[in-house]
Amino acid sequence: MDIEKTIQAIADSQLRAERRMELADQRADRADQRADRAEQRADRADKRMDRFDLKLRSTADLVRQGIKMVLQMRAYQAEMKKSQKELDFKFNALVDSQLRTDEALRKTDEKFNRLIEVLRRRNGNGHR
Repeated sequence: MDIEKTIQAIADSQLRAERRMELADQRADRADQRADRAEQRADRADKRMDRFDLKLRSTADLVRQGIKMVLQMRAYQAEMKKSQKELDFKFNALVDSQLRTDEALRKTDEKFNRLIEVLRRRNGNGHR
């Protein structure tokens, strides 16, 4: 009967080993499932990062274009400022010229009025 107990012990041991093996397989299956889910999450994260990178590149392109526009606007403003100074100079010259012309016309009017007064005082062919 010792042999029967030994065989029974071996069978029990084998049964326990098979149960442990089955539990180990189940744990391995769950670990594989977790790994698969982790891989899927990593794939989704990669896709999100790719979309973010695309948006970031687009934003960088927009910023570069914006900087170019700002530089162009500064150059345009500098050009306009120069043109405005030239226009102001010409306008001031025109105002000055108009003032001189007005003064010359005023003097001419005074001389003309004096001439008319002189001519009015004369009554006729040199006779008073």
